[in-house]
Parts: sequence; structure tokens; C-alpha cells
Amino acid sequence: MHLWIVQGRLPAIRSPGNHFRVRIADARAFCEREGMPVPPFVAPPPDRVVVMTASAAVRRALARGLKGVAAIEAFSNPFEAVVAVASAPTTLLALDLEGPSFDAVAAVRAVKRTSARPKTRVAAFNVETQALAAALEKAGADRVLLSAEEADLVPALRALV
Repeated sequence: MHLWIVQGRLPAIRSPGNHFRVRIADARAFCEREGMPVPPFVAPPPDRVVVMTASAAVRRALARGLKGVAAIEAFSNPFEAVVAVASAPTTLLALDLEGPSFDAVAAVRAVKRTSARPKTRVAAFNVETQALAAALEKAGADRVLLSAEEADLVPALRALV
């Protein structure tokens, strides 16, 4: 690595102790540019999907359908799901509106408005009415599905990850 740094191929900063320090993003970009395997500690974190559903069948279907695409965390409590999104970078929040009663529009708005998580996509499924679907889309939901049929749900969520 020292030679790559001296040649200017790998950006680095000298520490007060005269050692080189390489930023993780620079190391990742260098490995990709040079066709080298990216070490696990340098690789970007995997996509994370937070699912809020009370249905074990839906959780199993999503775990099967998103296997190898993203790490899935499932919650039956909507507030725990929103807190999980706020606590760590999340690619997608999937809300099942068939379970416990909660203000899904406010949850979507809160996730989309939070400046720390502006890139988190939100999908809602098992939406009961067209009026609620329109309100969710207005609040910022990226995808709204009226049902939770596995044939429709899994491809729709895969497209958002």
C-alpha cells in the first residue's frame, strides 16, 4: 500500500506520527478501480429492509423473496419499526396496514421528513381504501399496494431495494 500511496494511486493523509491513513471510501474505490476484491471491513453495508407486519406468513415470504438482496428486520409493533429506521441506515421500510391500528400517513411523513434518513424508501401494502392510498402517496410513500399477494409484493419491494 505504501507504494500505491507514494505513487499517488491511493489517496492518504499523514498522521502526526508520520503514518499514512486511508479513508474507507478511498480504499473501496481503489479496490474497485484496480479490480481487486473489496475486503469485508471496507465493503459498503448491505441494504437493510425494515418490515412492520403482524403476519408470520408475510415475514416468511419477504425473507424468502429478499434473501441475498437485503438484510431484513421484522417488527409487529409499528413504533418499533419506525424507531429501527431512525436508529440505523435503512434502504426500505415496508408497512403492512392490516395489522395493528396506527397512523400510517404520519409514520411515512416522519420517515420522509427526517433529515438523517431522506433516502429511505417507504412501501405500504394491504391498504384498505383508495383514499388512504392517495394520502400515503401524498405523504411520500414510494409504493402503495392494495394487497399483500406474494406474487405482487416481493417484486415490488425488490424493485425498491
